[in-house]
Amino acid sequence: MRRMASALRAVTLALFAFIAFLPVYWMTLSAFRPNAVVMQWPPAFLPDPATFSLEAMRSLFADTPVVAWLSTSLVVTVGSTLLTVFIATLAGYALSRSRSRLTGLAGYAILIAKMLPGTLLIVPLYILFFRAGLLNGPQAIVAVILANCSFAVPFATWMMKAFFDGIPREIEEAALIDGCSPLSAMVKTVLPAAAPALAAVTIYVFIVAWNDFLFARTFLPGGDTMTIAAASTQFLGEVEMAWNKVMAVALLAAAPVFVMFLILQRHFVAGLTGGHH
Repeated sequence: MRRMASALRAVTLALFAFIAFLPVYWMTLSAFRPNAVVMQWPPAFLPDPATFSLEAMRSLFADTPVVAWLSTSLVVTVGSTLLTVFIATLAGYALSRSRSRLTGLAGYAILIAKMLPGTLLIVPLYILFFRAGLLNGPQAIVAVILANCSFAVPFATWMMKAFFDGIPREIEEAALIDGCSPLSAMVKTVLPAAAPALAAVTIYVFIVAWNDFLFARTFLPGGDTMTIAAASTQFLGEVEMAWNKVMAVALLAAAPVFVMFLILQRHFVAGLTGGHH
């Protein structure tokens, strides 16, 4: 009976892994094929050395500002991540340590904000950024960073709060007795223990900001000032559907997230589960 259960579990996991990996496999295969082969029917699911081509990659680096797109994505992602982690850490700590009813209500308000879809935030954010003069030129990057923060901060705050709840208050009280200020006690005693949660929040915000399409497509002016995720749609037009170039851009966009997740996956899992122990 146990062997049957183990076999069933293994088959189920293999099936889910196959379903998850199939789009990545097809994206990689299509990025290194001529567009005519990608568009053919029925599709060829197995790699064929005869159809291997660097045409899409060469065209990207020769004919498009792909390096500028990657640079813009990096600036947006790093800015969004640093600002969100800073805000979420302080807000999560305040929610965890405060016993005020007003603070509790603020926490629920943040949780409700997380339930709002990004499409609902677009119009008020656009009006706000337009009146602030952030949509004219390169400063639109600041608008995208702030928009990503507005979307990522609620969930990141509750991730940090859940982890801070599992850290005993006694270690901070001991630091306060030793003469530390409340902020200094948090930095010296709580933050080192919350390293897994910080890593998990960093990965979460990095993925959200790097893969953002809605805010980047709405607020950025286009041209060189565009993120790699939002720029992929320019290869889909009424006349030409360059799917191999779309897949090449998607592959370039997915690579940094994949590498970062591989490096920090242990911390990510620990951060997600640590607050429940």
